[in-house]
Amino acid sequence: MDNEPVRPRRSQARANRSRIIEAAITEFAGNPDASMDDVARAAGVVRRTVYGHFPSRDALIEGLVDEASSALLSVLEALPTLPDRPDVSTAMLALLSWPIGDRFRVLLTFARAELGEKRIRDLIEPARAPSVALVERGQADGVFSTYLPAPVLVAMTEAITLALFEEANNGAIADDGDSFALASLVLLGVPPDRASEVVAEARDVLRTRAEAPAGQR
Repeated sequence: MDNEPVRPRRSQARANRSRIIEAAITEFAGNPDASMDDVARAAGVVRRTVYGHFPSRDALIEGLVDEASSALLSVLEALPTLPDRPDVSTAMLALLSWPIGDRFRVLLTFARAELGEKRIRDLIEPARAPSVALVERGQADGVFSTYLPAPVLVAMTEAITLALFEEANNGAIADDGDSFALASLVLLGVPPDRASEVVAEARDVLRTRAEAPAGQR
């Protein structure tokens, strides 16, 4: 009987942490210098609750990075179910990944200065090995160009990713990842017109899977 309140407390703690994360994303997007008090007010919790989850502002920023990394890993779990075609698979990964980066792109406005460029690139690191393998398969199949080794092309894609997020911050990009998917394919040597067709195919696959019963996706 003594353990009965534990689960509700844990549930409330998780809910508070999620509210704090969401509030931090919003507050830092509007003001990179937002304080822990600002985040607490936006989250609807007392300052002590914020510090209970994140002992410092740096810890809160790290929490945002960890949250983004976890979301990216959840996307990578879809790798085994991607189509055999490397071009469509690449477009699907780009389309699935973009909303995560779009949600957390606020990190680019201040985390680079506070945590360093390497920490931001570490965020993308979990996707590096599977991306290299996918590009190598596409090169072997003749779908992607071999003008540069796969690891170099993936590194270039990562740089473009950060650049596109920056442009999204500036309001120059407002789509749901199509620009990212298109740029990724063109970088890999797919002609722009063909790349647009592949992105449309990838959208159709994702739409079909979303509409299918859970056991058939």
